[in-house]
Amino acid sequence: MSPFLAAIFLHGLCLANAVNLTTVYEWDKFDFVWPSGTDTSIGQIEQNFNPKQVELQYMAVFGERLYLSMILRPGIPATLVWMPKRGTSTTPPKLAPFPSWNLHKKDNCDSIQWANGLETDTDGRLWVIDQGSNNCPSKIWIFNLLNNDKTERVHQFPPLVVSHSDSERLLLDIVLDETPDDSLAYIADLLSEHIIVYSRKTDKSWTITTPWMRWYSLALSPNREARQLYLGRYGWNETYSVSVSELKNQGGSAAVKFIGNWAEHNLYRMVIDSANVMYAAFTNQNYLSKWNVSQPFREQRFHEVGILNSGWPFTFALDTSGNFWMTQRNSTGGETKHKLRTGTLRPALETSGGCANLAEDYRKSQSLVTIMIWLLVFFVVLSCSVIVWLTLRMRRMQTSFRQIPMENKGEMNVLLETKH
Repeated sequence: MSPFLAAIFLHGLCLANAVNLTTVYEWDKFDFVWPSGTDTSIGQIEQNFNPKQVELQYMAVFGERLYLSMILRPGIPATLVWMPKRGTSTTPPKLAPFPSWNLHKKDNCDSIQWANGLETDTDGRLWVIDQGSNNCPSKIWIFNLLNNDKTERVHQFPPLVVSHSDSERLLLDIVLDETPDDSLAYIADLLSEHIIVYSRKTDKSWTITTPWMRWYSLALSPNREARQLYLGRYGWNETYSVSVSELKNQGGSAAVKFIGNWAEHNLYRMVIDSANVMYAAFTNQNYLSKWNVSQPFREQRFHEVGILNSGWPFTFALDTSGNFWMTQRNSTGGETKHKLRTGTLRPALETSGGCANLAEDYRKSQSLVTIMIWLLVFFVVLSCSVIVWLTLRMRRMQTSFRQIPMENKGEMNVLLETKH
């Protein structure tokens, strides 16, 4: 195969390996599912709703529903919503407050004030980080999605764990570490130099200090035996990691390990799939990156679109089947539009290092093919030599057999003459 054809082949194979994201829904503008009735407060909320203020932040997936949080801004009636993964028509769905309008009352500390990080566990629970408000402390809400979205647990962080002053905290991302005997949540607080840990088994929370380091985004590796928590710093392009075993020492500190530098700053979202591939998004960028965390740090472009002009253009999550779900925000041309897209990840080439390693594998395979060709030529030449030798040998034997009857005839004549 010529180098040119080989390049085309490798490029095509790499494109085939990239995730093919299909568009499920498109919105020119969002709307909410407004309740019918005479509730004047809801009517006022609907009147004040501003679709242009909708900016999605975090996503979680379970069953046939997507759960989304959005930035708290004037004109946003609820910061935690859900929608179906797929509908019966092409009409994009409206946003439904989760679990109901009753849990989205402003300055009511028994309601969700500002939902940020979301995560679902394998038992069908939705974990929600609530930043709170000026009057309401931060909390973790845990909902049972398999029991009519019932509120299963509300944990209010004590002031020694998370400041009760709204100006001294900003709780963002959350990841879940499910072990045989407990479920632990790791939470990023951008305004504090620590990681927050919450135990569902004991209903207690504590902090692990990371001196001089503040975190924005989190991701958890799938390897339970040597599980690592990956940490992204807002305003920097650095990524770090820490062993989860160090996060169970209540009130202690952890030594974080530098991993590598991304091409862009402001890593705001990342997730790791079951094949150890991390997917990362950066503010004001129109692409996602990836990196196989089981290998030395090497950033690769994963998905890229045209100009978006959006601060937080993507949010994404994985479902239990390994499907990648992503929303895309486009603010070009003075209008803001959104898309929901999905695709199935193909991890086989990722685990071997992606297309760069594929080229190396191809070069190695070409060397092997060359060796095999020379061996084949050797065996062909050897076979031809043997065939020629056998052919000549057969011809000599045939000549010898033709001479035997003539000799026998001469002997018979001699015997006859003797007898007479």
